[in-house]
Amino acid sequence: MKRLRSLLYLLLLSSSALFAFQERPDDRVRDALKSVKDKFAPDRRTAVFDVSIEKHAFAIVAKGDVDNAAAKEEVLRALHSALTGDLVDSIQVLPDPRLGEKLFGIVILSVGNVRGKPGNAEELATQVLMGMAIKLLKKEGGYYYVQSSDQYLGWLDDDAIHAASRAEVDAWAAAPKVIATGLFSMVREKPDANALPVCDVVVGGMLKKTGGVGSWVGVELADGRKGFVEQTMVEDYESWKASRKLNGETVERSAKMMMGVPYLWGGTSVKGMDCSGFTKTVFRMNGMELNRDANQQALMGEDLPVGEDFQNLRKGDLLFFGRKPAGGRPERITHVAIYLDNKDFIHSSGRVRYGSFNPASPYYDEFNLKRFVRARRLIPTTQMPEVRKNN
Repeated sequence: MKRLRSLLYLLLLSSSALFAFQERPDDRVRDALKSVKDKFAPDRRTAVFDVSIEKHAFAIVAKGDVDNAAAKEEVLRALHSALTGDLVDSIQVLPDPRLGEKLFGIVILSVGNVRGKPGNAEELATQVLMGMAIKLLKKEGGYYYVQSSDQYLGWLDDDAIHAASRAEVDAWAAAPKVIATGLFSMVREKPDANALPVCDVVVGGMLKKTGGVGSWVGVELADGRKGFVEQTMVEDYESWKASRKLNGETVERSAKMMMGVPYLWGGTSVKGMDCSGFTKTVFRMNGMELNRDANQQALMGEDLPVGEDFQNLRKGDLLFFGRKPAGGRPERITHVAIYLDNKDFIHSSGRVRYGSFNPASPYYDEFNLKRFVRARRLIPTTQMPEVRKNN
């Protein structure tokens, strides 16, 4: 036994000299990293700052990822001031140089599922739609670490995109396209409702336009697959964009189109949507891109004094729910809905459905009335209807 303990001691001593081991950084290092993170990446959902240090036998290694070269420089300066000894720089500025020229992806599925970690069993964070261009930051196995147009970060299966260079993305952006305006559509091999499908497409998805045959529009995906979609299910993208009129009526019409769509945590499409995914989809179909999550959307537009009986609200205002600041605790926004009229609103909760602050309404929602925090107006006042009194 004595000999065994001696051997274990020698092995431990040898390992500590030859191999790396991790220690928790001291307060100065922790404070230095936090200071830089707060400056360059205050929201981990939209900016990359994943830096840590490892203390080795003969050096200290700073490792991880950032998406800003200035953040890396500031981290290294801060660590040099906070640490003694040799500092080895192993911090990578994304995008990963190993990606080469393919720093973008164009979505080629109706809905691409972006997850918190690489893996199909990981939590869904958000979704991206067919035809959208996204940034590629690095690759791990069969997954890309990506950033969507609303700056949201996550991991996407490489089968969901066509990896592209800047020139290819620019060519895609310049090509004539159609946008899906029907909730669910099929792209078929031939201009025939009985032809085999090429893929599905949901409202908001975009395809390159290649021509037309009768009541069918010829389309092409970013990976070169071609087919036809019924003309009634799509519109010319440029004409559609020019025709958007963001007001309470158009927002209400779009929202009601999605009645009954199931709730899905992380969903932003009609295949399933969470509360902020619902509001995001509704406003996107009316020409405005919202931030991804409810507490991010709560920072948009202008704050509203709703009035004692909600009389100051207009159709299309966003309602936010959660916890009001109290007792030293900060505000916490966890849910969002779209105000309609007469104390009624529409939101994704279990499914897209109505709710109401009016106890006499069949949609009365006491739970959300009790946790209502505040409202924001994103639609310009000049496009809002006149005030109507609540019943």
